[in-house]
Amino acid sequence: MALFDDISKTLADKGKEAAQKAKDVAEIVQLKAQATSEKSKIKSLYGAIGQLYYKNHKDDSDGEYQSIVDEISASLAKVADLQEQIRKLDGSAVCPSCGAAVKKGNKFCGKCGAAIPEPAEEPEDEPAEEPADEEEAVEDDIEDVLDDVKEAAEEAEAAAEEVPEEEKAE
Repeated sequence: MALFDDISKTLADKGKEAAQKAKDVAEIVQLKAQATSEKSKIKSLYGAIGQLYYKNHKDDSDGEYQSIVDEISASLAKVADLQEQIRKLDGSAVCPSCGAAVKKGNKFCGKCGAAIPEPAEEPEDEPAEEPADEEEAVEDDIEDVLDDVKEAAEEAEAAAEEVPEEEKAE
């Protein structure tokens, strides 16, 4: 019977060790998650400092951060241009009071309640000169579409490069 008692004791000890290791692993995972959360918070705070610095110093003409400030300004202008292109395509508008995006057809801003003016009708483009034959016209249309697709792909690629790795994972 001593043999069975020894085996039983050994199994009980190994079970306790395994339970302790599982508990330790769970605690490590929890601590790593908390550390990741804190790192994310720090990154957000760094971003807030950067935004505040940019806001307060974007009009300074010199300084060690001027090249970065200039890049941010250029990117903000590009984002505004892209958003304007999106608004033209989806028919949305910008609230004149608070600057929030307003869906097509809404008469009032959902954020501040301001009245949204009716969009002015854009004049239609004058028709381009007709190519000599229909085949040439189709080729021209295909080239235009390919150019547009290439440009959109380049813009999407550039935008994807600017997205932080954490947001890509989500």
